[in-house]
Amino acid sequence: MQRLLFLDSLRGLAAIAVVYFHYTSVYRHLYGHSFSEKFDFGIGLYGVEFFFMISGFVIFLTLSRISSARDFLFNRVVRLYPAYIFCMLLTFGCVQYFGLEGLETSFRDMLVNLTMFQKAVGVPDVDGVYWSLFSEWMFYLMMVTLFIFRKLDKMLWVGAAWLVLNVINMHFLHLGYAARLLNLYHGVFFYSGILFYMLYTNTGKKSTVQLHLAASFVVALSMFALEGWADMIVVAVLYAVFYLSLNGRMNFLVNKPLLFLGSISYALYLFHQYIGFIIINETKAYFGDSILVIVPPLVVSMVCAYLITQYVEQPSVNFLKKLYKSYTTQKVPRGAESGFTPQQLPEESKAAPGL
Repeated sequence: MQRLLFLDSLRGLAAIAVVYFHYTSVYRHLYGHSFSEKFDFGIGLYGVEFFFMISGFVIFLTLSRISSARDFLFNRVVRLYPAYIFCMLLTFGCVQYFGLEGLETSFRDMLVNLTMFQKAVGVPDVDGVYWSLFSEWMFYLMMVTLFIFRKLDKMLWVGAAWLVLNVINMHFLHLGYAARLLNLYHGVFFYSGILFYMLYTNTGKKSTVQLHLAASFVVALSMFALEGWADMIVVAVLYAVFYLSLNGRMNFLVNKPLLFLGSISYALYLFHQYIGFIIINETKAYFGDSILVIVPPLVVSMVCAYLITQYVEQPSVNFLKKLYKSYTTQKVPRGAESGFTPQQLPEESKAAPGL
């Protein structure tokens, strides 16, 4: 069976949007650029929300195909941590050596960052992009809990409650630390990804799923209403692109450049920001007021992301999976622990992180 190639393309699109946002708008805010602000890409920050939607789709697909919660958590760990630890240590070393004013972290901070749960204890991220990984993990733990208690078939009920809590937290009563643990800032995007998966696989009553998706769309718009119409339009575009991609209306996005970016998107996301800032700091004197100042960090980040994917992430995943398989002898029928009936898909997607 073929992979869900449109997901890889969407990952690539989200990744390059986030990178361009950091190298233009964020760098300007922190250190200043000489080129015109008209080249900035502020809406690139919504690439992370797009990642969350993709993650919702992929994780629900993954849970329909695994044998046990242990398998799911193992797969998440081996896919996330090898590349993360490598990039985090490299970023920490580069920042320590070259300096990055206002963004340095301590050795103790770095050790806590090894867990990927630094946000839970208020420790600063070694790289600013790492904040989203905690949200990913909170989503994974929520979903594996539903899997263990065989409640995945009640996802619409759980999702409805999740939407209500999102609205309460954002508009009426801030729920503090609980909001962080329950993903009440970005849960609507994870849930939307799940709903897109349900539509794609005809899971559940179509009209009910569409109603939930419409409600999720309204909640997502309400979250950014105070930011202005431009932000709300961008959020609407995210939903439209995902929906049209599911229905084969945006196949032009399935092209070699975006598929390549999708294949290295996780490593690119982990590597690019602070090391990219350092490269801009060290080279911007050669570019004057040209937008080309972002080219060196972009090229270095893409090349390094490819190398990390090929020589760190993939070999580590393969080795750890073989090691795990050698110690796993008992097989559980697919879906037996969850009460969740897997749907037959026309295509298969790698269970990669949304980032």
